Formats: sequence, C-alpha cells, structure tokens
Amino acid sequence: MFKSTILAILLPAAVLGLAVRPCANNAPVPQEVRVLDCVQEPCVIPMGGMVDMDLDFIADRASATVEATLDIFLGNFRVPYDLPVEQRNACNFFKGRGCPIQAGEFINYHLSTPASAPFADVTVDLRLQLTAADGSPLFCFRSSATIVPA
Repeated sequence: MFKSTILAILLPAAVLGLAVRPCANNAPVPQEVRVLDCVQEPCVIPMGGMVDMDLDFIADRASATVEATLDIFLGNFRVPYDLPVEQRNACNFFKGRGCPIQAGEFINYHLSTPASAPFADVTVDLRLQLTAADGSPLFCFRSSATIVPA
C-alpha cells in the first residue's frame, strides 16, 4: 500500500510537460516537452550530465529530411556548441519511424545529449529547433538550465 502511494505521487511528476517559451522566429512550439527529472525551468543538470528529453509535435508541412539544432546562450553570448554530428539528423530520433514526414503527422522526438557549459553554477538559455528540408522551422522553443558541478 505504502509503495503504491509513493508511486502514485511520483509518477505524475515524471511525465508532466515542461512549460517552454517560443522563439523569436515565430515558429510553432511543440505540443509537449518532457525533460527527465525536470518539471519547471530552469532544469538543474550536472556538468557533463545528460539532457534527456522527449517532445511531441505535429508536422505542419511534409519534408524529406529534418535537421536538429541546439543553441546555448549565456546572456546574449552564444556558447560555442553544436549537437554531435550523428544527432543533427533528427529523423534518426523520431520514435517508431524516420523520414520523410507528412503534414499533419504526430511525431515524438527524443534527444539525449551531454550538458555543455563553459563553467558550472551558471544558468544558460537553450534553443532547440527542428528544420524541414526547405529551411523552414517545424518547431522551435527556448528553455533554461542551470549547470551545476558534477
């Protein structure tokens, strides 16, 4: 009984979506963003730890390919960071499918990437965007994370 009560309390916290902010380019935002062990901004991530997120979106256009970009900002300064080459092809991280995608399709995208910052005890702004083959964004959102010592 006690274990099931604890599970009932903890389980909703593990699946709640994170409130995210739109990007300046007016791109759509995902329907839901779920970050492991984080339910509100800023997410707290140990230096060198993994950012593990799932998000759901509905494609507003068809595309043969989809590119992922993750930009990290410290104030107005863009931290020199790019997703690893193998993670830039977002098609490889669509749950149960790949590309091409069709307009109106529901898609789950999973990203698990190392936390990177120039130093610990800093809060950074993150911008994640998926871009269709024609160069237009399928979605874009901003969120923040505090990088702490490992």
